Amino acid sequence: MKFSIVVPTYNEQNDIGETLDALVSLSYPDKEILVVDDSTDRTPEIVNEYSGRGVRLIHPGGGGRCEARNLGIQMASGDVVCVLNADVRLPPDFLDKIAVHYRNGFDYVMVETKVSNEEDLFARYIGSAWAAGYNPQTVAAGKSMDWTEGFSCRRDIALRAGLFPTGFVVPICAGEDGYFGAGLRKIGAKRKVDFDTVVEHVCPASLGEYWMIRKGRGSGSAECHRLLDRWSYSRLFAWNALKVAKTVAMALLIVPAIFVNWNIAKFSPRGRKDTLPFLWAWLVEQLAFHVGEWQASFRIMRKERLARA
Repeated sequence: MKFSIVVPTYNEQNDIGETLDALVSLSYPDKEILVVDDSTDRTPEIVNEYSGRGVRLIHPGGGGRCEARNLGIQMASGDVVCVLNADVRLPPDFLDKIAVHYRNGFDYVMVETKVSNEEDLFARYIGSAWAAGYNPQTVAAGKSMDWTEGFSCRRDIALRAGLFPTGFVVPICAGEDGYFGAGLRKIGAKRKVDFDTVVEHVCPASLGEYWMIRKGRGSGSAECHRLLDRWSYSRLFAWNALKVAKTVAMALLIVPAIFVNWNIAKFSPRGRKDTLPFLWAWLVEQLAFHVGEWQASFRIMRKERLARA
């Protein structure tokens, strides 16, 4: 069984070196590493330094992360593809562990995720919020989406599921993972959730990075609703407005916001004493979400009008 590791990158010069160091150190012998890069910084130069160690650099067509992932999967020669972000650090035995599941007949594998820079508030909040939504209880209840860091899937199954959504007036920048997972479920792919296999990833630490990433999440939500769910603009704008109203109400009443972050802090390595710090991270996150949602909504409207003109 051969593994193909696909890493889409865009201006990841600060992360890609450590990621590639981990990938070339994987103990499993039959593998290839494909970096699909559309950067304007030094990322491609760094990737090329690994060309003699099994790393291949591919240049996509500027269609965003979904296009880059699809291109990597299409060009892969492995039986199984691992789709990673550029800040993920795989343990040396990662492929050996998940190979067992594929030999046992599973079609895609989700693993446990751990934030490596938990000393940073925003990173710790993201990791704790993820753990609150993705744990054995939520997975068993069907309340978590079919995607994690370190995600892998049989290549032929990924192709059958239709890959990641592309071809829209704007590239979808976030949220496409859940739709890909839904496509796998739709065709009856057999899932394995392995909480014993853990991958680490680096989360944004500074306020600027955190704002940018969370704003992108908000943009992706609006893009998915309009472009994939085919929402009308009236519905999309009403949804945006209701979300803003909900955040304002929770912030003014304060108790609901504290309750939300009390539950998230349960999964923090520092426990419930992170409740008030998480309240700050949550508020910044909600503001970033709303800015991204509104900006993306108007951006799509402009692009669609231009396309019709």
